[in-house]
Amino acid sequence: MDADGIILQPQPKDKPAMIAAHMAGLRTDDEFFTYLKENKPNTAVIQFGASWCTKCAEFFPTWYKLSKKYTQTKYAVAQVDTLKQAIRGVKYSPSFHFYRGGRLVDRVLGKEPQRLDDHLWMHQD
Repeated sequence: MDADGIILQPQPKDKPAMIAAHMAGLRTDDEFFTYLKENKPNTAVIQFGASWCTKCAEFFPTWYKLSKKYTQTKYAVAQVDTLKQAIRGVKYSPSFHFYRGGRLVDRVLGKEPQRLDDHLWMHQD
């Protein structure tokens, strides 16, 4: 783990990758649906992006800082390249989907820091 809390070592393939101590990386539909089920009592915010998405890479430091601001919320990054069912309805990258009780309740499209911050504040647990 580096000074910012980002995990640098390889992650086991049988569990979601941990991008940071508070942020999971979702690579498969099973990981995605399991993550929603395990975090059902909480608000979970998932960033849908792709490895080739330059906007996603540019916005990640802002996304990471915002995720540390609202600590009761659960966070994950989902790779659209490797998901099939979970990406239905995802039409823009980056796309931030808010789930409560396992259901989609809100979304923010694009890299708009203030708008994302406002939505994180509205949905905090």
